[in-house]
Amino acid sequence: MVTPTLTLPEEPRALKSMARTLLDQAPETGLPLVLGGEWVADPLWEGWGDLLRERGMDRERFGQIVAGYGNELRLWVVGERLWQQSISGLAGRVERRLSPSAKPASTGNGAHQPWRDALDRVGVAPDDEMARLISRIGELYLLYDVAAPNGKGARSPSASAASAIVWAGARPRDPEVPFGEGRSGSTSAALAEALGRFLLKDPAYPPRFATG
Repeated sequence: MVTPTLTLPEEPRALKSMARTLLDQAPETGLPLVLGGEWVADPLWEGWGDLLRERGMDRERFGQIVAGYGNELRLWVVGERLWQQSISGLAGRVERRLSPSAKPASTGNGAHQPWRDALDRVGVAPDDEMARLISRIGELYLLYDVAAPNGKGARSPSASAASAIVWAGARPRDPEVPFGEGRSGSTSAALAEALGRFLLKDPAYPPRFATG
């Protein structure tokens, strides 16, 4: 399983090879095709479609979600992401958009948390592992700090009240530039929240040079 609902499909190696050939030999046509996602949405829908229809998602909506994940698919095609990494992120994005049984992300008082949706802009999920978050933050040319009560900082494992901050600019952090803060039971969750809250404050992210 890649989410509580969706299973991990077998990697479509033939499709990946076809897409890589297009990117290498005809990038002006291959890149829009790969980023559009339809070439991989069809086989994924064959495996997930029945369940997704039961949960209120049609093929058109699914295709839109896959298209929004196009750059992560491109990274898988060129070998910078593993299939399981890419498909887990996509499945998580699909899961969060299911209805009616999919529950919206919320705080303890039931309020919606828009920062979770903001993570979709950069292909990150709130429950991603620390290594994935750090890698993506680096690709976006952002800086971060993570701290836990034991004082071991960014290398600390889960803690009862970890905190994190993400910002753009220079180190030490310029107080005039946008930043996001997060607090959670683990360092990775705190960092994901901080990144999401930064993205809410700075809609210019991700810049074009960090997504190409």
